[in-house]
Amino acid sequence: MPMIRVRSVSLLAAVALLVSAVPAAVPDYKIGDVAAEDVVTPVPLLIVNPEATEALRQKVAQQVSLIVRHVPTTAAEAEAELRRRITTAKANLRVSMERALQRATLTEADLQTPAYASALRAGRQAARDLPFEKLAPLWVRGESDEPHVAAMVQAIREIMAQPIVAQKNDQTFPPNQPVRLLPVKSFITAPTARELESGGSLMQVGKIITLWRARRLAETSFPAGQEALGKYAALFVRANAQADPELTEVARAQRMDGVTVNDTFEPGQTVVKKGQTIDRKALAALAAVREKSLIGTLQAKIEEGQSFAGLITRQTKWIVGGLAIVTLALGLILWRLRSRPSTALVLAGGAAPQAALPEAAWRERALTAEGQAARAQHAIRSGVMGWMKEKVFRSLVGQRADLLTVQQRAEAEIRELETRLEQLHAPLQQRISAYEARIVELEKDLAAKGEENRELIGARISVAKQQLMVERERSRAGQA
Repeated sequence: MPMIRVRSVSLLAAVALLVSAVPAAVPDYKIGDVAAEDVVTPVPLLIVNPEATEALRQKVAQQVSLIVRHVPTTAAEAEAELRRRITTAKANLRVSMERALQRATLTEADLQTPAYASALRAGRQAARDLPFEKLAPLWVRGESDEPHVAAMVQAIREIMAQPIVAQKNDQTFPPNQPVRLLPVKSFITAPTARELESGGSLMQVGKIITLWRARRLAETSFPAGQEALGKYAALFVRANAQADPELTEVARAQRMDGVTVNDTFEPGQTVVKKGQTIDRKALAALAAVREKSLIGTLQAKIEEGQSFAGLITRQTKWIVGGLAIVTLALGLILWRLRSRPSTALVLAGGAAPQAALPEAAWRERALTAEGQAARAQHAIRSGVMGWMKEKVFRSLVGQRADLLTVQQRAEAEIRELETRLEQLHAPLQQRISAYEARIVELEKDLAAKGEENRELIGARISVAKQQLMVERERSRAGQA
């Protein structure tokens, strides 16, 4: 036991010296400092180049065009609304005339009656811009108004076949850049991730017209004499497109997610040269070297802790074996003592034949011998069992204290690594990846080790998982 403690103390001292030497090997420079000496990486590195990454992200962001939501079904809605209003106006005019004339059948002559004039005035008040001059005579005669309605519907369809926005300015619609026309069901419903990823088509800004221009086009699309039809059709032309800068930013973020430019360094390669001015790239390289060194140090400390736990396990096996041998010896001694009274009785009567002794003396000697044997057995039992209990108790207490010490040391090492990583300003995602990788390694060790080492590795996994949860909460808080 003393040799094991001496060995563990020496191992911990060596690890402590290694930890204290790591930060000194990587200088703590700031941006603008000049490197006093070369810095060489002992391990392979994959480092994000901040300047190149920023330039690439800006280039990728420019490739994402402004998203313009387009609702193709708006034209059908406008057509349905136009037909509904014409049908309502026709029904109101006929009902008004039938009530005034007291008959259900209307004729050409009814166009000259006061009933027609009164119904026409009432209709214009309800639908001021409706072309009654073209449609009302047809309704009275019972003729179809479909040619005029179809002409207005056709004008609406042709105009609304192209995207129409309420207004257009250079700030929202860059004049020399294409936009991405994204078909959607409505302006309220957000597009799905698949629609945002692959839907839509590129279009020049000049092909998108404003609502004012679309209505003027509808008015002028009818020939002379039918201007009233064009004016009424223009009322139903509506905006069917809308720029969405917020959705554009979401698409840009998705496109730029994971876009980085990485620099690779092999073991023994110089990451910072003497006399070099420290910039963001060099600072990131130094932080990566320092972080890798700390992770390697923690790995070495964990391996040393596992070796120490192995020594404790082997010692426990020796103690258990020794206790088994002592128990066996004790059993043999007790078995021999159980047969002792008869032998002592013969020896007590060896000076004279048993038949020659009085019966009272023979019984007294037998009782005396049995009492002495019982006291001897009790003394042996109490002494050996007490020694065994004390030995086992001390051994178990020592092992428990050693395991607790190892667990506390593991927690302290994890906290030390966390402190160092925070001092290095390592990104949250890198720290989370480091903890996740370490948990996977510990779980593999847990599956490979025997029962005697599961408690120690389990304690390390528990500590690492607690720290991983803390880092994930910090990452969520930072994103929020």
